[in-house]
Amino acid sequence: MEYRTLQLADKEAVDQVLAPLGRNDSALGFANLYSLTEKYGTEVRLEGRALHVRQTRRLPGAVAYYPPLGGEDVVADAGRLLEEAARTGERPVLVGVTPSQRQRLEEALPGMFAFSTDRAFADYLYRTRDIAAYAGPALAKKRRETNKFFQLYGDEVSFEPIVPACLDELRAFQQAWHDGSRRRGTEEHPLELEHRKIALDLDHFEALGLEGILLRIAGDVQGYAYGSLLSGGAFDVMVLKGNLDFRYIWRALLRELARTVAPRAEYLNLEEDLGLPGLRENKLSYQPCELLERYQATLAGEAAQCSG
Repeated sequence: MEYRTLQLADKEAVDQVLAPLGRNDSALGFANLYSLTEKYGTEVRLEGRALHVRQTRRLPGAVAYYPPLGGEDVVADAGRLLEEAARTGERPVLVGVTPSQRQRLEEALPGMFAFSTDRAFADYLYRTRDIAAYAGPALAKKRRETNKFFQLYGDEVSFEPIVPACLDELRAFQQAWHDGSRRRGTEEHPLELEHRKIALDLDHFEALGLEGILLRIAGDVQGYAYGSLLSGGAFDVMVLKGNLDFRYIWRALLRELARTVAPRAEYLNLEEDLGLPGLRENKLSYQPCELLERYQATLAGEAAQCSG
């Protein structure tokens, strides 16, 4: 069976594979798999109860493969992937390898793989109840800043769920946010990729199983946040945008989103920091309960060629 582009019609079958795995990796929600296809060159193969995922644009000079999701034996699965890659002349790298999968591979195939992690791509997990209240001394500053936001703008602030009727307003806000980022000199290629990803999400918001909130000030959209539930009990916060002319808007948006999803999500996943110092400092300041790191596994003799 050949790899092919992921389709919206695959959602039910993919969700059936992912649900029993109970994983909180942001990369393994159907919505991200689908809408990041352009960025990573994602291709899939559904085979029995297993989902095979490869990404042709994720790593320079290599093809990234997830160990088959829902597969029964990671060692046998990895062996088959290596055989397939050898036949096509690819340089394979296993990505998204869990600690237990690493242990199993090292025990069964000692010395075959060189394992590494990339801190820049570790997901940040937070307890939803902590963010919903900015509870405890460590989050006291966030609590004060959120209170200040409502002191400044509270009479004009309202939140509402994202529904089809408000998507055009949301698109207009996102376009204005994007244009403002360009004028401020944000790096062009990542900005355009993100903008197209958001446009794709909004075009298929309900079909992708997305949910989120709008923030209005004096009736106008000034911020929004959305994401999707992951099988491990986390809500993946895929996008959060706010008009920074309004002080502490990000704090208020995140708290309200946490309150909205708290009955159904034990954790919030704020995804990775991409190695950006400012973004890392900001995400750490919200006191994550876990950094969800995964391993890459490269054939030992090729590790140097695939680094970076």
